[in-house]
Amino acid sequence: MIRYLFLGLMLTGCTHSGATADEATQSLGKAAAAKDTAKAKVAEAAAVEPVQRALPAAPVVPSTCQIFAKLPSTPPLPLPGQNVVLTRFLKSCITPAGLRGYEKTTPYLAMGFPCSGGGGRVELKGHYGNPKMVTFLLGTDCPLAPSNRDAVARLMGTTFGLPDSTKLVAYTPFVVQYWEIPAMVDADIGYALELRSAPAVEGLWRRFLKHEPVRVHLYGRENTWVPGDSFYFVEADLTQTGRTSFQLQAVQVKSLVKEQIAAVKLRCEALRPSRNCSEVF
Repeated sequence: MIRYLFLGLMLTGCTHSGATADEATQSLGKAAAAKDTAKAKVAEAAAVEPVQRALPAAPVVPSTCQIFAKLPSTPPLPLPGQNVVLTRFLKSCITPAGLRGYEKTTPYLAMGFPCSGGGGRVELKGHYGNPKMVTFLLGTDCPLAPSNRDAVARLMGTTFGLPDSTKLVAYTPFVVQYWEIPAMVDADIGYALELRSAPAVEGLWRRFLKHEPVRVHLYGRENTWVPGDSFYFVEADLTQTGRTSFQLQAVQVKSLVKEQIAAVKLRCEALRPSRNCSEVF
């Protein structure tokens, strides 16, 4: 009897010891798992942190697209009283604010007017005091004023506040392709302005000899090839500088739109005898 009781106690003790061992094993497992999880988080943080350090904020790069604050509008831009026009910038752009501007180093073009530097030639048919026809020659070989590209560049820079990085790459003369004398029937294609009608010869020529300006309307383009070139209207005065010489002074210059060009073409086509107006317009 005592032997069985002792055996029971031994079995009970073994059962309790086994339960304690299982609990201990489970605790060790949980601790190990927690440790592994902590290591994983540390490793994950270590992996993310270098990536964050490798992506610093992008530096702010100054825009090369600028707005030239002194420009009153987009070209073409005549300089009042200066016989010169800024016809176009070659590199336009959009600023970070979404506004239209020009590259800081943009090249640009300018146009002058023949005989604005004097030296215009007058040809006569008949007597000097009472000619039958008077011709004012406005070819592209007639002197310009300003006379050279450097002078024009300085003038443009001062007037429109252009930075030194912009460059005037061409300064070319206006090409007269069609002309009219206001309030007269005299008009024609070409660069030779001919006073033929009696009112023009008798009235305007006598005024010219008194050094009074002769007002003319000129139409044409700049003497350079550029895509989408403008067709200009130029109101100008011709003033005598010598017995058979004159100087031109531009009074008004503007670029014409399609409808305005079409209206001038109609007047050209109405001339008799007919002219080859299609070559001009």
